[in-house]
Amino acid sequence: MKNLLLASKNSKLSTQQTLALIGFAGLTTVLMMVVPVLSWFNYPFRLLLTMVHELSHGLAAVLTGGNFVRFIIEPNGAGLAYTAGGLRFIVIPAGYLGTALFGAVLILLGRNHRWSRWAIGLIGGAFFLFGLIYGLPGIFTGLVTGEAGGAILATISGWLFGLIFLIIALKANPSGIIFWIHFLAIQAALTTFSDLWGLIGLTTQGGQIPANDALSMSNLTYIPAIIWAMLWVLIAIVLIGGAIWLTWVQPVMRGYQKSNLMDNWPTK
Repeated sequence: MKNLLLASKNSKLSTQQTLALIGFAGLTTVLMMVVPVLSWFNYPFRLLLTMVHELSHGLAAVLTGGNFVRFIIEPNGAGLAYTAGGLRFIVIPAGYLGTALFGAVLILLGRNHRWSRWAIGLIGGAFFLFGLIYGLPGIFTGLVTGEAGGAILATISGWLFGLIFLIIALKANPSGIIFWIHFLAIQAALTTFSDLWGLIGLTTQGGQIPANDALSMSNLTYIPAIIWAMLWVLIAIVLIGGAIWLTWVQPVMRGYQKSNLMDNWPTK
């Protein structure tokens, strides 16, 4: 594994090496979850995926004819996107489903290190740009609303993650690229399902339910919030599970079937 990670930038990876790197990314994630001293490394990725969540709300607003005004990220990992107009039926669920889609796209691109490199670079540029456009203006507004701290954290996160992604895209070898994109995909998938599980808990608790996206959809459609939360879980499973199927399971099955066909081919 050490030789694989330290390989040259022009080296090529076999399918077995790619799968080994994915396994290493998964192992790294597990260690960060169970080893107390490593759990601190989860925090930056919590901020990163909160940013993906809030930017998904904003981009959904823009794509449906509305405006993305600004977004903030709180130190506890919570976030808030301010939008105007657009189709609320699409904008509201875009946060959770956008994070799931983010992970799914990373999985789809992660089979090829060249596609992965381009994806990491584009994501880095987008983070930096969105931090500048939608994070920085919130600092001045936040001086009035009391959200300046969240706007500062959103701006710094956008710039910092943007620079990190761009440096990785430019400097990392193929092994580093494959490890990074799958590590991010695993983080995105786990965060999606963890957050949705927490959302289900919120929608089923008694008393006053805190504001959340499922409750907003319930107020919009009069369909219970728990239904929306469970529907989003199913969609997330389809997105992420479908990406895994298309990227790894289906090609392996086709290769196995082709191998069996060749083994059973009649010979004279």
